[in-house]
Order: sequence, then structure tokens, then C-alpha cells
Amino acid sequence: MIRSCLFAALLMTATTATAQDIKATDAYVPQSPPGSMAQAAYMQLENTTDKVRSVIGVEASGYAMAHLHGSEMKDGVATMTMVHQLDIAPGQSVSLEPGSYHIMLMRPEAMSKVGDTVELKLLFADGDTLEVAAEVKSRSNGS
Repeated sequence: MIRSCLFAALLMTATTATAQDIKATDAYVPQSPPGSMAQAAYMQLENTTDKVRSVIGVEASGYAMAHLHGSEMKDGVATMTMVHQLDIAPGQSVSLEPGSYHIMLMRPEAMSKVGDTVELKLLFADGDTLEVAAEVKSRSNGS
């Protein structure tokens, strides 16, 4: 019985690895107008290792879906596409910011207000995860 409990505890520990070598800073979600079905999350991600780290997905508490997206201008037209893998080079940073990479948050369960926190979980190719708290800010404070 004790051996079974120890084995179960070991399995749970092994499956909840965290990406402690990635630093997420300045995470925020601009407040959306009432009735909006989509929001974006932005942050800085820094890889403090000597190997490439790859973000392959994201989960967001309180949203039906969350995806990595990239935005760019093509021939004067803004385009947005889903990003299946975002590589962060060793010792480098990637900015998730307006007009570039961002996290698309779809179909909120409730409208967020300034000061709320959106809990995000970044998923890495090696199975690691990184939990990030993003504060909802007014659009005048950066969007």
C-alpha cells in the first residue's frame, strides 16, 4: 500500500515539470469592450538556458480556447495567423506584443475588468509548463 502511494506521488511529480528556465515578465491583457468574444495577452519571454525552448501551446483559465498567434502587415493589410511553435533561442527573449506575436484568448466565460488576473499556462515541446498571471489593464495603459 505504501509502495503504491509512493509510486503514485512520484508519477504526479514527474508529470508536472515547470519551465523554470524561462522568465515571463510584463504579462498583461488589455481590457476589451463589452460583448467582445476575443482578447489578447502580451508578455516578454526570456530563455535563460543554452538550448532552444519551444512554446507549442497555451491554456487560459476562463476562456474556451487560447492560441499563439502572429500578426504582420502584408501589402498594407494586417494579417494574423496561428503559430504552432514559438522558438526562443538560447539566452534570447521574445516579445509578445501588439502587431507581433500574442496569445489569442477566445470566448471568455465572463467579461474581465481592469485589475482582474488571467491565469495562463504555456506548454513547451519537452512537456514543461509555465504558469503566468496576466493582469487586465485599461487600453490606455498599453495594448
